[in-house]
Amino acid sequence: MDGRASIPPFGRELSGPSLGGCRPWLEKFDLPLWQKYAELATGARHGGMDWFLINSFVEHAKRGKHPPIDVYDAAAWIAITPLSERNIVQGSAPQIIPDFTNGRWFNRIPSFGIREDY
Repeated sequence: MDGRASIPPFGRELSGPSLGGCRPWLEKFDLPLWQKYAELATGARHGGMDWFLINSFVEHAKRGKHPPIDVYDAAAWIAITPLSERNIVQGSAPQIIPDFTNGRWFNRIPSFGIREDY
């Protein structure tokens, strides 16, 4: 496989010659939100993703809507570190990831990246 025509690994930018044969794929499938604001997000941390998350949080707050990432998301993401540590100590034993929402996540309507404006 020609590495120049594949999606680059984490830590590499998708720009210039490194796009290779990916440009048509990105033009077809990239989120409209990303296409609209990519230039504003340029230079933001995590490849621009921080800009999108902060912008989405602010726009949701201005409209009185629930934030795209809430305390339950944060708790689940943070729980991965101690669960990973315990997994290593226990010789790769499976770990149960707690459901901090008591099942409410199942009916949650996603809001991040769905709309074209925020």
